[in-house]
Amino acid sequence: MPDIPARVQTEICFTSGISSEWIIAGIISASARFIPIPFLDEIVQNRCRRFAVKTTIEAHSVDLDLITLEPYCSSPSGCFVGCLGMILRLPINLLLFPFRKIIAVATSFRAVPLEIMRVYLLGRTLDRYLANGSFGQSENSLRIDDRAYATRMRFAFDQSFSRMDMHVVLSAIQDATGGFRELTTAAFVGLKSVFARNNKSATAFVSKSGSGVKAEASKLQESFSQAEMVVLFEKFDLRFDNAMKDSD
Repeated sequence: MPDIPARVQTEICFTSGISSEWIIAGIISASARFIPIPFLDEIVQNRCRRFAVKTTIEAHSVDLDLITLEPYCSSPSGCFVGCLGMILRLPINLLLFPFRKIIAVATSFRAVPLEIMRVYLLGRTLDRYLANGSFGQSENSLRIDDRAYATRMRFAFDQSFSRMDMHVVLSAIQDATGGFRELTTAAFVGLKSVFARNNKSATAFVSKSGSGVKAEASKLQESFSQAEMVVLFEKFDLRFDNAMKDSD
């Protein structure tokens, strides 16, 4: 079993306090694909991803707000374009809804763990950059526009995430939960927490997510500290950092 680098060990200790909240958000976001209402699945996923970013900001003493980081965690199209597109797609989505539901169930074996990992890494990556002071800094250490920097982070994130070894991710999550059926069932219970309040704090979101979701999140948090997962995360970090340098 490979050794865990000291730098990564330090990072694990730092993020352990909020990593369970990223996982809870990821579980609920993953369950959104089963919601039988057009567009509501996208709304839930967006709120969960924004929550992961918001709770990370709250864990650091930084002068940042969620609006500044919208390009990092939300759809690149923006609110107006996104809402307009939603209206234009409504007739087609309603027509294709039964087929989308079948596809969602059929592909859940892969899609559920990948969404959990995506939300987790959104929080973890931002946490790492805020912790080491890299956010908003270019190679020559000159402060740049935070929103523009968040956009660069999103592109770097998408590139790095697409190159992850998903076989390791699928195996780790399945081993931790004993199967995705239990994970999805627990996530449905936690869906109400997405709209119970306006996600004003991490405490409000997590406290309303349900004991089932928290239990599954605890299992996943433990599995993410295993050596093979830590190495996977380290490789993701290297790809992300290189992508950020290339975009500088």
